[in-house]
Amino acid sequence: MEEQKSQARSIINIGTSLMVVILIGLAFAVIAALAISSSHNNYSLSEKQKAHTDEYYAASNEAYEKIAASEWANQEFSVSINDTQDLSVKVSGGEIVVWEVINNSSWEADSTQPVITLDDWN
Repeated sequence: MEEQKSQARSIINIGTSLMVVILIGLAFAVIAALAISSSHNNYSLSEKQKAHTDEYYAASNEAYEKIAASEWANQEFSVSINDTQDLSVKVSGGEIVVWEVINNSSWEADSTQPVITLDDWN
């Protein structure tokens, strides 16, 4: 009788520890997948920020070249940064008075998320 109980306990103990090991493995797999997804999103955001910064500095250099070519004369002009933004510059009295980024269009998200409405439930 005691021999049967010890065999039953050993099977239950092996099953419990195996389940814990499986759950821990699954938890590590989920954490790894989330880390990969997060790092990919951070990389994409960094690439967009780099492109935006490059565009801004190219427009800034063009504006400085215009100012230097006119020998800091009084002037007001705009330099295109990209399709949606311009750099507005005003020089007065040998000083830069206005140096401002102006948005030409409204902001739109790069992607949309599906939204479930009450009509979808019926």
